[in-house]
Amino acid sequence: MAGILVGIAADVLVFSTADDLRLSGTAGRVQFGGVAVLTLFWAVNFLVSRPRELRAFSAAVAVEDASVLEQSEEQTRHLRRGCFRVAAFVLLVTLGCTYVAHWPLIGLGFQLILGLGLVHTWRTVIWWERRHGVHLWKPALSAVGRENWRRSPYYATSASARSLTNNG
Repeated sequence: MAGILVGIAADVLVFSTADDLRLSGTAGRVQFGGVAVLTLFWAVNFLVSRPRELRAFSAAVAVEDASVLEQSEEQTRHLRRGCFRVAAFVLLVTLGCTYVAHWPLIGLGFQLILGLGLVHTWRTVIWWERRHGVHLWKPALSAVGRENWRRSPYYATSASARSLTNNG
């Protein structure tokens, strides 16, 4: 979410300061082609990763006590650091494409793809959780290490256990 907010701020800066967005001629064709390639990469990634995500969700390990899966302060710190890294990357790509390469549309396309990927991930997880009546968890990055985090399994608790932990 931080990446999208920083991207919006960068867009305001770009459109208020850039004199010529170079949307016509060869530069315009290159920019539209770059956005098309980004969109194609996103679509291929979507088609390849969705079945893998669903298999990982279905292989989630059932856990009865949701209190063992609550976020620690260290995990929350790692998540915040990740948000700042994504935001900095979006800012660098957007401003770099605009002021260094003079292709602002590619920076905007990158933000669009990032937003679509984020919405897709949220929708997939929410759909899975509602359909199966569970809440999916991933172990803390600090608990398993950066190398093993992607391979670590999901954990599933019942939806009622989730609401009890959030209220208590």
